[in-house]
Amino acid sequence: VRELAPGMQANLWGYNGQSPGPTIEVVEGDRVRIFVTNRLPEHTTVHWHGQRLPNGMDGVGGITQPHIPPGKTFVYEFTARRPGTFMYHPHADEMVQMAMGMMGFWVTHPKAEHPLIEKVDRDFVFLLNAYDVEPGSATPKIMTMLDFNLWSWNSRIFPGIDSLNVRQNDKVRIRIGNLTMTNHPMHLHGHEFLVTGTDGGPTPKTSRQYEVTTDVAVGQMRQIEFLADEEGDWAFHCHK
Repeated sequence: VRELAPGMQANLWGYNGQSPGPTIEVVEGDRVRIFVTNRLPEHTTVHWHGQRLPNGMDGVGGITQPHIPPGKTFVYEFTARRPGTFMYHPHADEMVQMAMGMMGFWVTHPKAEHPLIEKVDRDFVFLLNAYDVEPGSATPKIMTMLDFNLWSWNSRIFPGIDSLNVRQNDKVRIRIGNLTMTNHPMHLHGHEFLVTGTDGGPTPKTSRQYEVTTDVAVGQMRQIEFLADEEGDWAFHCHK
């Protein structure tokens, strides 16, 4: 049971009992081993969205591996080859399992100083997801492609979303992943930001320009950075 907002709960599926699942943080070059035990009433897999890895670790049921049956465990093991912001989610019965909240974030930090990755004071991650929960119900409808009625950040909806608290003049990084079924133009008030990373990793400095809104399409990740030099409470939201 996940509290989407004060007084509103939903019955979700997740990883380690939560939706989104835990944010996995590793360092570039780390050898990572992940044991996935399936406690769902159906088969599943885990796809490591955006990662460079061996084909057998990509997590697409029926193509790169057998599905993980209920009660069974599959071990994923690969090297975190490049720094960046990634996601993970099922690649088995995706429409049902993602509609029920199964998704999470993965961050690979650089091993040494990187010419395109600067140090920041605060580093936030937000996973954009959506649900279709009818009034009076607590279980999402699972055959919805477009008609969602709850648009959430980390499976929370306003006003149940925590504020991003930083000190004036902090250098701030926000990592955004979109696992909804539409694009989201993310808009920050009172400041300009640079898009410093995408699905493919850090962006070249020659390609960066100051923005106040950046579009995050379906299945994409975007990393923005800015100097929080304006005092006050500033809105940050999707502009659709």
